[in-house]
Amino acid sequence: MLFLRLLFIALILSSFNAYSHGITATSAEIQVRPSNLIELKLQFNWMDLLNHQSNQYSLAVVASLPEDQFALLYNAVKKLFQTELVIKKGATRLELNMRFPSQDQVFKLLKREFVETQFQRTQTDIPYTFSDRRFYQVFYVDFLIDSHQDINALSISFPKPLGDIYTTLSYSSNQELHEGTVWTAK
Repeated sequence: MLFLRLLFIALILSSFNAYSHGITATSAEIQVRPSNLIELKLQFNWMDLLNHQSNQYSLAVVASLPEDQFALLYNAVKKLFQTELVIKKGATRLELNMRFPSQDQVFKLLKREFVETQFQRTQTDIPYTFSDRRFYQVFYVDFLIDSHQDINALSISFPKPLGDIYTTLSYSSNQELHEGTVWTAK
């Protein structure tokens, strides 16, 4: 039933490629934290994800969907991440803690993005709130590993509809600051 509804919506929609959210590429930032915690921050464009495999979801139509129909799209995207984002240490699949923005946050973001596309602006005219569009197009995942050496045994399979992904691996640099001390990079 869900597939038929999504297919129906895809057939009646046309392409509308003007985005104002500032995300130019899907990115995955993998951060190794103290106590063997790994955080994965996935940032992507909702419309590009929905339009993967030649679907024709228009920002105008998606932003004007009734809430119950948008819920179908939102839940399909969540399910995609829950089933296709696989993180393994060697052959063992790891238990993931996934944090998604709420359906309401994503829907309001897309509505605001559509409104922004209706105004002709140069890059310097973009409002201060431009950067907050990025917040609700981010999924966070974290998990524990046994030791920092296990980072070399990690493998991550991302959902295919994300397309090409720019990945970054970073490690924490922890310092203790005492009162009145100024932080400097060492």
